[in-house]
Amino acid sequence: MKLEGRVALVTGSGSGLGRAMALAFAEEGADVALNDLHQATASEVAATISQEFKRKAIAIEADVARADEVDAMVDKTLSELGKIDILVNNAGILQQSVPTIEQSVENWERVIGIHLRGTYLCSRRVGQWMVKQKGGVVLNMASIIAFGGFPMRTSYGPAKAGIINLTQTLAIEWAKYNIRVNCIAPGYIGQSMTDNAIKEGILDLEAILRRTPLGHLGKADDIAKAAVFLVSDDASYITGVTLPVDGGWLAYRYI
Repeated sequence: MKLEGRVALVTGSGSGLGRAMALAFAEEGADVALNDLHQATASEVAATISQEFKRKAIAIEADVARADEVDAMVDKTLSELGKIDILVNNAGILQQSVPTIEQSVENWERVIGIHLRGTYLCSRRVGQWMVKQKGGVVLNMASIIAFGGFPMRTSYGPAKAGIINLTQTLAIEWAKYNIRVNCIAPGYIGQSMTDNAIKEGILDLEAILRRTPLGHLGKADDIAKAAVFLVSDDASYITGVTLPVDGGWLAYRYI
């Protein structure tokens, strides 16, 4: 097993991509701290890990945009699981799909807060531990939206672009401590947020599939497999990169 004896803290892991990554880590031998805004969903995943994979799993309710709650989350993980070898900054929300001039400042700040501020706060706090430990892996979650302009994504897109730059900055700064920092940029993944956006008419499924060379939406398991690779020793000489997992969406330039 690739992650035997390691401890992973995965934010936003009560559902979706975070849940898939947490389960994949446990299957590979890791103990997992599961964070979510809702204790019940995180607890459900923790129970699944304990029952199916016989690994230690704890559930922690915390808002990653709040420094005090992040500190408490990390302290609890260290207290109950003893260390943190892997941090996955996955927590995220969608922004209102409205024209920029109609977007509320509160929504803009909340999206930036969860994605960019949350990634910074969690990385900073866990980084303090990893520097002392002289080792660790941080995996951030960006998006294909970070690589271009998307209408009505004036908070989500810039937040994800900022996460890519933060990934590079931390990778350079922390390399001397044997800490690797990488990022995944998912494309369109078949999960609740994407499915709901398609049903509401926010996303055009046919247009997405025409632009995707592999011709189908991704699965949460596609992201989980990439995550296992990047946090494992198989990627021991990889740091500061952003890996698109998008079915070829970013490579497509034909009209």
